Amino acid sequence: MSKKTKAFLKEENLLTLLSQNNFIIPEIQREYVWGNNEDVIKKFLTNLKDKIGVACNVCHLPSEAQKINIGFLYSYKPDYVKVQNDRFLDENLIDGQQRFTTLFLMLFYFALKEDRKNEFLNLIRFEEDSMCFDFKVRDTTKLFFLEFIQKTNSVSEFKQIGQQTWFLDDYKNDLSVSLVVKALNYITEIFNDATKYYSHFINKIVFWHFKTEATSEGEELYITMNARGEDLAANEITKAALMLEDKDLFDSGIKWEKWQQIFWKNRDQNRAIQSADFGFNSFIDCIAGLENYIRTRKDKEFSFCKVNEILTLQKVESYITSLEFFLNRKEHLKSHHKHTKWIDTFYNEVWKIFNDNVTNWHVDYGDKNRSSEQNRMVFIWSFLLFINKQQELNKTIDDLELLRFFRFFFIRKNNNNRGVNQLYKTVESIIENKIFGSNSNEDESDNDQEESKKSNEKIKYNYLSIVESTKPNDLLDIESLIWEIEDHPLNLDGADLQNINSSHLIYFEENPCKQTLELIKFKFYNLFPLHAEKDSVNFMNANKLRNTLFFYGKYWTENWASYYWRYDFGDWKKIIRSIKIEEGVFNSFFRDFLENDLEKLYSEKVVINSEVNFETHEKLEMFKWYAAKLNEELWSQGRFISFNHYKHEGQDKYFKNIRELVNTKGTFNGGSPKVLSELIKN
Repeated sequence: MSKKTKAFLKEENLLTLLSQNNFIIPEIQREYVWGNNEDVIKKFLTNLKDKIGVACNVCHLPSEAQKINIGFLYSYKPDYVKVQNDRFLDENLIDGQQRFTTLFLMLFYFALKEDRKNEFLNLIRFEEDSMCFDFKVRDTTKLFFLEFIQKTNSVSEFKQIGQQTWFLDDYKNDLSVSLVVKALNYITEIFNDATKYYSHFINKIVFWHFKTEATSEGEELYITMNARGEDLAANEITKAALMLEDKDLFDSGIKWEKWQQIFWKNRDQNRAIQSADFGFNSFIDCIAGLENYIRTRKDKEFSFCKVNEILTLQKVESYITSLEFFLNRKEHLKSHHKHTKWIDTFYNEVWKIFNDNVTNWHVDYGDKNRSSEQNRMVFIWSFLLFINKQQELNKTIDDLELLRFFRFFFIRKNNNNRGVNQLYKTVESIIENKIFGSNSNEDESDNDQEESKKSNEKIKYNYLSIVESTKPNDLLDIESLIWEIEDHPLNLDGADLQNINSSHLIYFEENPCKQTLELIKFKFYNLFPLHAEKDSVNFMNANKLRNTLFFYGKYWTENWASYYWRYDFGDWKKIIRSIKIEEGVFNSFFRDFLENDLEKLYSEKVVINSEVNFETHEKLEMFKWYAAKLNEELWSQGRFISFNHYKHEGQDKYFKNIRELVNTKGTFNGGSPKVLSELIKN
């Protein structure tokens, strides 16, 4: 500890703290919320009782004389305090409110039990409208504490506080007051023995009290370290519970505050409440869920362990170390590949998951109804496991392998992979065999995809493994080209699309060279260009492409819309992958497209069949004829064609065996549905 730090930091017991300070809960602080978390407050109280130990059977005083340090208490002077040597100076509490308030309530309870209320009133300098512990969070809370201390004179009244005549209806609606009442019940439940705790408490319960003398520094410390929402005390609760069991409270407290700074720097700056807690709470829950998964993954049934039962400060520190390694490698990793734009997306998605703080990290990872949580588990737990396990083994993590590992799970994230059960085995296999040599990518059994469509990952990595051994100088270029092809918005999203991201365009079995991959990338981005600013798809070629594809086969999807058929010719993610459509239609087109431009293919393919059979029932023949007749006007209303609708029950003008074909925007609500036969002028 530096000399400067020592000058601001003192170990002080409750007697000193209450005797020499007027502690104020300022307006910017949150409510008292510990009373709303039974598990945490009970553990806090029980641990305190256990550390105090047994009492003498005769005098009922605790036998153990050892101090109990329960962490940090941060405070700073309000701006109106100008005198530095007054006996009692106001101090705004920045951090420690939950623990300090709980101890204050306990001390009052012990004073009543031991008939020492007057002594307690003198200690807190109680007057009708003031005492040394003041709440500015809300006037109702302040008034309650003053009435509570003044008018409660026995343990029975303490236990039945809500039934006292002075207990106003306003108190019932005050969040802090209602949770204080709940806390009182836990205190009386756990400390209901004959032990006399009062003297022991004021002398042996100690804090590291950190005073920030300058107001501006104090407010900055509050904002940067401890700006939180009213009900966001989860990581602080965990902190208190874990630190209570730790021996070196000073070093541990300093570490915790440094960890919290990580989440402050990476907070969601668009939130109305600027807080480190959203991310930190989520991270604590995340690593607790991961530790629970590691412990229980071999069990046949999912089981849940509570956060404070499964984490230690040392375990939290090991994952923080892994997170810091992860964060510090970001910019360095970008120097290893030509295509690195996705890395920012990867890191942003990690922080979005933490800062949104909506993930239940403790759901049953075998429950198929919780795919969103499972997908996030796979994404976040993967790199925490990968880094943490290798750091435990003191292994050097190769930058390229780390980048490929991130890429592996970046693709799986976009495929909505929810294979939590296989995750540990997958990570172990990758650590042992590396990405290219790992067989883990063959097992996607948790995704319930068709067996024939599970090959995308496998054949891609088999191909890259061959390139690594036969054309090592081309490997990074080839890998970057594949990543660029995969990252096109139509290719990256493989969720519910059989996890296909590249194999529908790249024929890996043919061992394509770098030049072939460059051509595939160029042609696909030419066919589906991106808007420069939004990085979204520009469908400028869609109508020509729709008409051209008719001459390669049936490529549309169809569904029965209550009382008519609706054909969709614009679900490009399915069309390019040949999912739920005739196999190979887009593949056949794309092979031709690699050697031609769209205009040339359009002029060659989209022509009228002079021998068309107008008696046919075959939809493809009808669509081809209308495409050649109407060209892009066929799609003036949108990507859908419907038939058999009750508003269009007449026969088609040309194909006599079916009802009218109608181009729509998708429904008949709004827009101007166009009957195809009526669009033909001559």
